[in-house]
Amino acid sequence: MSHYTATITKQSKHQSIGIGLKETDAGLTISSINSEGPLSQTCLKPGMKLLSINNIEVSGLSSRQAVQIMKDAEGKLALSAVDFVPANITFQVAVSRVRNDNGQINERVLATMKRDINNATPTIFMEAGVPSNTFSKIYTLIESELLPPAMALRSHETTYDKEMQSYTGKQMVKGGIIGFGTESNHEKKVLQMVKQGAQLQRNVDLKAEQVKDQINAMLARYNIMAAVALESRRLVKYSSKQKQANTALDVVGIQFFPIPM
Repeated sequence: MSHYTATITKQSKHQSIGIGLKETDAGLTISSINSEGPLSQTCLKPGMKLLSINNIEVSGLSSRQAVQIMKDAEGKLALSAVDFVPANITFQVAVSRVRNDNGQINERVLATMKRDINNATPTIFMEAGVPSNTFSKIYTLIESELLPPAMALRSHETTYDKEMQSYTGKQMVKGGIIGFGTESNHEKKVLQMVKQGAQLQRNVDLKAEQVKDQINAMLARYNIMAAVALESRRLVKYSSKQKQANTALDVVGIQFFPIPM
């Protein structure tokens, strides 16, 4: 784990140094550095975990308390920090839309890990002494077991949206009433897709629990607990009478928490 120290000189207590701090489960992290401030050309970067201010450890301090220490400082100001990797191993599944030469829009579902295996080891893993081969097993487990069903679900949802748009368009052109027992093939297809969509969502949920349990078994001796990482996604309104759009929670990987001793 790389440590960094930036030293600047404050001309007065009132001089702003242009740094933003954020309170996280791991401590105080640097959320922003003003490009016009005195720290902009130093080794400190957003995302790093702040360790000390003029040799005063900030562990247990609030962001307000840390900022006050920096404000009260006059003359030399030394900030020490360490590279910090968030306590999660996550992926993203997104739909890429590209218009071709004929003006048609081609959709493609892309699934990628947010950080590659070489720079994704969470800081709490390193602090707890989790072996690199254990981390590799956990990363591979998430990538090979949890990512594929999440991608399959999003691909299904994308295809379902297309089918619904096509079905709605045909119904508007066709008009009239379809009698009992004479449902169109399109209706049967849409209903079948709804059923399969529910099963694919269940696959993701079950696999997420299975992967989480396997990881917790690997991390038990290191006092780290794994939980399913979720990300919210705004859904399209289904009715003009709907007051507000609903929100879906997507499984996007695994997050980790230190277990209090």
